[in-house]
Amino acid sequence: MRVELLYGKGGTVPLNVPDANLAGIYSAKERPPLTDPRRAVQAALRNPVGARPLVEICRGKKTACVAITDASRPNIERVVMPVLLEELEAGGMRREDVAILVGVGSHPPATMAELEAKLGPEIVHNYRIENHDCYRSPVDYVGTTSLGVPAEVNTLFTRADLKIAVGTVLPHPFAGFSGGPKMMAVGIAGCRTIGASHSPATINHPQCRYGNTAGNPFYQSALEVAQMVGLDFIVNGVTREDDGSLVQVAAGEVQAAHGQIVAGLQGDFLVNIPEPADIVVVATGYPKDGNIYHISALGVCAVAGAAVGRSCVRPGGAIIAVSPMEEGIYNEVFYNTLKEAATPDEVMARVESLPERKPGHHRAYGVAQVLKQHRVIMAQSKMDPEQIKAIHMEAVASAQEALDRELKRYGAAAKVLVLNGTHRMVISVGQGG
Repeated sequence: MRVELLYGKGGTVPLNVPDANLAGIYSAKERPPLTDPRRAVQAALRNPVGARPLVEICRGKKTACVAITDASRPNIERVVMPVLLEELEAGGMRREDVAILVGVGSHPPATMAELEAKLGPEIVHNYRIENHDCYRSPVDYVGTTSLGVPAEVNTLFTRADLKIAVGTVLPHPFAGFSGGPKMMAVGIAGCRTIGASHSPATINHPQCRYGNTAGNPFYQSALEVAQMVGLDFIVNGVTREDDGSLVQVAAGEVQAAHGQIVAGLQGDFLVNIPEPADIVVVATGYPKDGNIYHISALGVCAVAGAAVGRSCVRPGGAIIAVSPMEEGIYNEVFYNTLKEAATPDEVMARVESLPERKPGHHRAYGVAQVLKQHRVIMAQSKMDPEQIKAIHMEAVASAQEALDRELKRYGAAAKVLVLNGTHRMVISVGQGG
């Protein structure tokens, strides 16, 4: 069977899988787009969940800060931000008193081109916009969470009178779902906060997994950071995979608004796989396939790591991740932690022994867990193959070459799973489907 694997923005890569070997092709469900997204956003801001309308909240406030996501997340800001800023003005907030903070976490700063794509030139050239830098931006310590995480958050946000966060809701390996309070604990948080919240203990906690917020200590800790900071209002949304159009939006109090979206998503993102396969071919999907850091999360740990409960790949099986990765390494801490260790066990031991961890150590730890059990192959990448090999993975020129080679390795009876768009999946193995 011919499969079109998601590859970069709007692209695909063809892959022919013999019918006799194909165990299934899986992707998340898609909802129809909202017929009038602007009106839907306006309605959400004026009829929020668990909060007063935004225009009422902002009255009497002198300054506001709106935290938004970077280019590694689907873009709801292009629709949300013009409407949100209009509501702030209607509430008496002047443009010069509104700051926009890009919550890049430990990612590289957003470029001007990315900002214009995210917000539009009108907003970019008429509002104060800053990139958060978890290593260098000034932060305020606001307390320590029940998870023992020292909460340090960007001062531009903590010292604003009105605090708003905008984000996209997608499955997340620790928080259960992105959006909600995660912006406070990661996107605009300091290095110590990010490193402490992504510990080996968190990675291995049974409730810290895709699609689960109940009893999840990472999620609870993030909520506590949001409460300590005094987050006033969130706007969260869900987009389609194919064209990025908005399919759902909610606004209001952080837990209530985020919970409303999550409640409606469980069936959309849940993918039931009957049993593990010998070979799993993974296409992460844009915008999560631009670098080896994100592919390692959404193309490796998402199918065989601790966050999925049970691996999609049988012990000794292979994961073939197909993506362009034109941004390369992306996170040096992650890459060097893997590169400098001789074995996956050594990676895990090193990370566990660190008195204080930096963003990226958690990803190296999670990948090492997978590498202990499975072979990982990066196919059709634009990265230097030697860079890939240096971190205990394999590099193959094309997706088809990689699959053909692995079928020869595992034999005529080998079973192949194809997962298309894993950044939108909550994978369940052996639970029906």
